[in-house]
Amino acid sequence: MPRKEEGYSWIKAPRYKGNVHEVGPLARVAVGYAAGDPAIKEMVDSVLSHFKASPNVLFSVLGRHAARALCALHIANNLEQWVLELQPDMPVYVDYTVPEEGTGVGIVDAARGALGHWIAIRDRRIGKYQCVVPTTWNASPMDDKGNHGPIEQALVGTKVKDEGNPFEIVRIVRSFDPCIACAVHLLNHRGRELRRHIIA
Repeated sequence: MPRKEEGYSWIKAPRYKGNVHEVGPLARVAVGYAAGDPAIKEMVDSVLSHFKASPNVLFSVLGRHAARALCALHIANNLEQWVLELQPDMPVYVDYTVPEEGTGVGIVDAARGALGHWIAIRDRRIGKYQCVVPTTWNASPMDDKGNHGPIEQALVGTKVKDEGNPFEIVRIVRSFDPCIACAVHLLNHRGRELRRHIIA
C-alpha cells in the first residue's frame, strides 16, 4: 500500500465481527452440510465416501475443487424448478430517481463468494463507493491484529519441493479461484478509479 510502512498488498483486509472468513463454494457447501441440508449432505457424503475421508478434508485444495463441482451440480439439479418459479409478466426493473443524497447497499452471494457494494450519493452524484468482492475476503492480507486472510492461512506450513517451481503454492492459491484484478482497486472520494494493480 502507498505510504503504509508495513503494507505488502493492494488488497483490503475485510473482517466480519473482527474475524477472518473464507467465502465461495466451500463456504456454501460447508454451511449447508453443517446445517444438515439433505441435498448438500448427500452430495458431500458421496464425495467423502469416494475418497474414504472425513469432513475435515473439505478444508483443502481437494475440498475447494469438490465444493465448486458440487455447487454446479446443485444448480443443475434445481435449475428446472427455479426456472418454473419465474414470473414472466413481472417487471424486470424498478424505475427510480437518483436522490439528492442517500446511501445504498447491495449484497449477494456471487459464484466466487460474498460480494458487497456500498454507495453514498451527494448532490445527485457518487460521493463514495466501496466494494468488497469475494477475492478481497479470501486474499486479504494480515490485519492490524496479526490475523492472516484465508489464502495466507492455507499457505502456512506448505512444504515446497522445488523453490524454482513452487507448484504446491500455485495449487493452493488457484483452489480459491482468485480474481485479483477485481479485488485490487483504489477509489477516490468521487468514485473514480485512481489505479488498478494486478499482483501476479
